[in-house]
Amino acid sequence: MSGLNETVASVQAADISSNLVPEGLSNALASVSSNGFLGLGLFILLLALGAVLHRLNMERTYRNVAATTNGGEIAEEELREEMFSRQGSNFNAAAITAWMLLFAAFAYFYFLTPEIFPRHNYYQAPTLSSGPLGFAAFGLVVLLLTLVVAALIQKEPYGYYELSRKTKVAIMLTVPLLAVSISLSVQQGTIFPQVEPASRIVAFLALFASELALLWPIFADALGGMR
Repeated sequence: MSGLNETVASVQAADISSNLVPEGLSNALASVSSNGFLGLGLFILLLALGAVLHRLNMERTYRNVAATTNGGEIAEEELREEMFSRQGSNFNAAAITAWMLLFAAFAYFYFLTPEIFPRHNYYQAPTLSSGPLGFAAFGLVVLLLTLVVAALIQKEPYGYYELSRKTKVAIMLTVPLLAVSISLSVQQGTIFPQVEPASRIVAFLALFASELALLWPIFADALGGMR
C-alpha cells in the first residue's frame, strides 16, 4: 500500500509540475523525451564523454607530477596508488547504488513499453511481463547485470577526485531521484497504451539530471584543468 501511495504522490507531483512549466517548453521536453534514438545517443554520449575525460584527467595529473620531478621517473601505476583516497563506505555504497539505479531507470524509461522502441521492449517477452514478478523482473535483470559490472571495477573512480560535501550530497540524492524516475516509468507501464506526458517528462529529467550529477566530478575536474 505504501508503494502505491508513493506512486500516486509522484504522479500528482508530475501533474502539478505540468502546470508550472510553460506550454512551449513542455511540448519541447515531451518531444525530446519521446525520441528514443536521441535519448539513447545522449545517454551513451555522456557516459563516453565521462570515460574519456576521466582518462584525460589522469594523464594531465601524471604530466603535472612528472614535470616536478626534475627529470626523474615516476610510474603511472604508482601515481594512481598515491592519488587514490577512499571517500567513505556510506558514500561508496550510495554511489554504487546510484549507478545501478541509473541503468535501471534508463532501461525502464526506454525499454519497458513499446511506446518508444516498438520492437525492442519488455512487452516482447509476455511470459515475463505478465508473470508473478511483472515489471520487477525487468528491473532485477538490469540490476544484476550492473552488479556484475560493478564487481569487475577494482577501485571506484570517485577515489581519484576531491569531492566536496555538497558534491557528495548531490550524488547521494540521485538515489531517491532515480527511484522517482523508475516509479513514474512503471506507472507509465501500468497505464499503457495510454501515456501521461507530465509523468514521462519528470522521469526523463530525473534520469538525465542524475546522470549529470554522477558524472559531474569528472566534468568539473576537466573544466578546471582547462583554465
